Amino acid sequence: MGGSGSGNWYRFDSKTIAEQCCSIDVRQLSRKGYLVQGLRYSWKWNNGSNIVIETKPGAIELFYSISRNEKPREDVHITVPLSWSSCNYGGERPWFICPGKGCGRRVAKLYMGGKYFLCRHCYDLVYLSQRQAKAFRLLDKAQKICRRLGANNCDDLFGTPKPKGMHWRTYEKLVDEAQEVELESLYAISQKLNDISINRS
Repeated sequence: MGGSGSGNWYRFDSKTIAEQCCSIDVRQLSRKGYLVQGLRYSWKWNNGSNIVIETKPGAIELFYSISRNEKPREDVHITVPLSWSSCNYGGERPWFICPGKGCGRRVAKLYMGGKYFLCRHCYDLVYLSQRQAKAFRLLDKAQKICRRLGANNCDDLFGTPKPKGMHWRTYEKLVDEAQEVELESLYAISQKLNDISINRS
């Protein structure tokens, strides 16, 4: 993912979208009664991927195989500790303890953003809604710069003369900034549409 411009001119967001990753939700497992000690079952996703989950005292164990970069399939086995917190309305709420090295966060979901199922923070994932919000923030910033340059919007920028009293150096810097920000916003929007297409396939 990500994009490229001329050298380092354009700086695109290359973070992976959380919704693109296979994930397991401890709340969902709990609702289905799948955290009871001594169980062994298969968990599947719509894309055909699946793992085997075994429940142990205070933990679950995940068994699956992966294939990366055309290398032979590799069997993976990880243990995910469980934690429970009291709810205000009574009962207890389950949590995963992220098994990432040096992490240990208490989270509801783990994502397969690489070899292991880890929390969103370990893989530096972003939500689709965050990317969408960023696209509109960037577009709004570009439009504000264009209005400062006397144009109604970015489409009218090159048909609009330089504002009186503005130095050419300042004008050219703002034009470059407006173009860069607008391109970043369009890229973020195209990535969002691509993510939606992938999720529907």
